[in-house]
Amino acid sequence: MIPKLMDRLTRLEAATALPSQGKHLTFRVEAPRGMPVGEIVTFLRERGHAIHEDDSVLVMNLAAHEHDGLAPLRDLSPDLVTEDDRARAGKANWPIGSGSSFTFNLDSPGGAR
Repeated sequence: MIPKLMDRLTRLEAATALPSQGKHLTFRVEAPRGMPVGEIVTFLRERGHAIHEDDSVLVMNLAAHEHDGLAPLRDLSPDLVTEDDRARAGKANWPIGSGSSFTFNLDSPGGAR
């Protein structure tokens, strides 16, 4: 048999999901202002989130303005992203291109509380 077919049969027999390519993943964190997104994504991976190299990752830093820079990073996402969750996520086709990451800082606009 051809290698691709053998690989597919092996996965089917093991009842494992195919890793999907290029997904949109969004995370909420508490990190110091200006922390590189790559470091945050590394932290999220180490915590157990299924993030692949070709995923587009949106990191919303919810408490950058309150973080003292000394406290550890906190993952504020409600659940760990599993491979199954990732397989259900939307495909990455944002204008910034797949495989890229960026942060979105939520600060109080106009000093509103």
